[in-house]
This record gives sequence, structure tokens and C-alpha cells, in this order.
Amino acid sequence: MFLIHKSKLSTYLICRRRLILAVLVAVVLVFSIKSLTSNGKLAAVEDILLFSSKPPPGRTIFFIESSCYRSESQYNMSSIKAHQACAIESAALHNPKFQVFVLFACSIRNESVPIIDALLSYKNVQFRSINLDRYAEDTPIADWLKKGDLFKSSYLMFHLSDLLRLITLYRFGGVYMDMDVLVLRSLEEEPLNFAGAERADSIGNGVIGLEPNGFGHQLCELFLQDFQVNYRGETWAHNGPMGLVRVLSEICGTNNVTLMVNNRQRCQGFKVFDVNAFYEVPWQEWRLFFQPETALFVRARTENSIMVHIWNHVVTEWPLQTNSITAYMMWAAQHCPRVFAAAGELFY
Repeated sequence: MFLIHKSKLSTYLICRRRLILAVLVAVVLVFSIKSLTSNGKLAAVEDILLFSSKPPPGRTIFFIESSCYRSESQYNMSSIKAHQACAIESAALHNPKFQVFVLFACSIRNESVPIIDALLSYKNVQFRSINLDRYAEDTPIADWLKKGDLFKSSYLMFHLSDLLRLITLYRFGGVYMDMDVLVLRSLEEEPLNFAGAERADSIGNGVIGLEPNGFGHQLCELFLQDFQVNYRGETWAHNGPMGLVRVLSEICGTNNVTLMVNNRQRCQGFKVFDVNAFYEVPWQEWRLFFQPETALFVRARTENSIMVHIWNHVVTEWPLQTNSITAYMMWAAQHCPRVFAAAGELFY
């Protein structure tokens, strides 16, 4: 009897060990999956309004990818090009005290691709998604958006981007930047409530900084009100840059952009930077960024610029050889070094 009992006990102990081992393996797998998810390998990018970690009000730089709206099946993380990622990294590199949020106007899943890994190696870079209807709720544009006028636009992706940057700044304040703006130096010490002159008669909306409350928040509400009252779906710049000019003309008591520049007192505390700050090289001259013979000239011309706008919507030079001696590739090597390294021989 003793031998039988001993045999049964031995079998029981073996089975128990196997069960414990199986449980431990399962636990390890679960935690491995959770770890991968938290590291951005498997998880869907969280909705900015539903995720517990929110952008710090007034201390966040935002980029918005609106081209994926209504084209989710074609868009994934590998759709982000090196020149877009370069803009994001340059903002994170030069503004370590700011959080940098990249917002997608679609549902999207994280992927481990070299350029994305390069961006996420910065502790202050985060990806979030946007649900347009939910994002517009409780903002001055919510009722107008339901009418559907936006979706009749001849330039939907551009006008959607114009709107999303305003909703974002209305909700959180901070700084919005286009994905073709390369940051050359920090904005951390610059008081919020600013934009930059693009020409003598125009204010660009590729870079906007607004306070999360007070005058900045009130001004953003005026921008949103102007967007819906003066909306034109058939005109490319009417709802974006020209909207800023219309509102600031009232605030500053003049429609002369030259008189607004660097005059916070005239504009109730809002600063309009001169052309050199963000838009020294106009879109008509974009080729200067990519010609070896103009590299030193362009870098000298932008020596005092805070950023340079690369004008991706008209650029036809991609991909570039990363070893090319051009102003853009010299900037990329200096201001987005991790993306530059991840790109390999060709910079798309």
C-alpha cells in the first residue's frame, strides 16, 4: 500500500509541478504581451481624450497628421516619412521641457519601424489619436461641424488640419507646428500667444502658440468663431492664415501686418514674429533647401531663424541622399540626428 501511495504522490507532485510551470509560462506570456503593448509594439494608439495621460496645458507642442482621415486602411506608422519625423524630433530635441504630442485624425496602431522607434526614444514624444466628433464636443465649433459644410471642401485635408489645430489649442493651449517645420532652437522661454508673419501682408498658421486660459483661450475662441462664420471650402488659405489675419486685425486695431510685427502692446499681448523667425524662405523658393550650391547661402540667411518651413506640400525632391551637401540635409543631421541615422542612405 505504501508503494502505491508513494507512486500516486509522485504522480501528483509531477502534475502539480507541470501545472505550476504552465501557469508561470502563461503569466510570463501575458506580461510580455502587456509589456509589448505598453512599449508601443502592439497597442492601438490611444484616443487623446480617453487616455489618462493628458497634454500638460500650455507646455505641449502638437503635430497633427490629418491626411489619414477617411483613408485608415492605407495609413499606418510606416506612412510617416523621414522628413515629417525630422520635424517632430527637432521639436523634442530643442524643447525637452515640453511634451511633444503627435495626433492622428484616424485610428492607428503602433508599429516598430526604425523611424518611429527613433522618435519614441525621446521621453517627451507621445502618439495619440483623434475622433473628430468627440474632439469637437464642448467647443465653439461643435454645432457648426454637424452641419457638414467642412466635408464639402475642395481641400478637405488642409481645411481639416486648419480646424484641428484650433480645436487642439482651444482644449490644451501650447504650441502647434506643421509637420514640415524644422526647429532650429528652443521656444521654451518664449511667452505663449504668438504666430509669425509669412509675408508683409499675411500671418502663417504653420506655427501658433496660445495660452491654455485667459487671453490666449479667448483668442482661440475667436479664431474658431471666424472659421465657421467665414468658412469657404473652395479657397485654400481663406480658413487658415487669412483667418488669423481677420481676427488679429480686430485685436491689433490694424490690418497692416507690418505694424503688428513684434508689437505685443498693440496686439494686447499677442506677438507676431517677423518673417525671418519661421518663414524666411518663402514657398516659391523651396528649391534653395535642396541645392548644394545654395546650402551656405540658405544657412546664412536663416542664421537668426527659430524654425524653417520646408513647404512639404510643394516639395518634389524626396528622397534625398543623406550624404548630400544641401541646407536641408545639413539641418537634418544636426537637428534630427536619430531620425537621420534611422533613415539609412535615403531620406524620404
